[in-house]
Amino acid sequence: MDKVNFAGIEGKVIETSPHGSYVVVKLSDRITIVGTTNNQFSWQEMPDASSGFDSFITYIGVRSKADGEKVKKIVSQVGGYTYANESEARKSKRIQDFPLEIKIRGLSPEFVAETIKLKRM
Repeated sequence: MDKVNFAGIEGKVIETSPHGSYVVVKLSDRITIVGTTNNQFSWQEMPDASSGFDSFITYIGVRSKADGEKVKKIVSQVGGYTYANESEARKSKRIQDFPLEIKIRGLSPEFVAETIKLKRM
């Protein structure tokens, strides 16, 4: 599987876990998701019918810690959140085109897709 349709956006699979527990999908230069079909990690359930994911976590690329704070404010308005130990922008692991990334939970598939289409962040 090299492509995944997520909320109407065709994404490129960049990694699959050894046991198939999760899939890393690049949706745009700035946004990558990690989706799971079995939710063994007990992430918040946010299913996406087109990809088959029961839940996912969104990674958003930022250029600075200040940009990360701006993005967190935007996503908090639509229910997105971070855990305390993940709240600061960190060196990118999932986002290849940005120096830093933030890990966001609780976004709907529709919000992620709309953000990519509108390039709102």
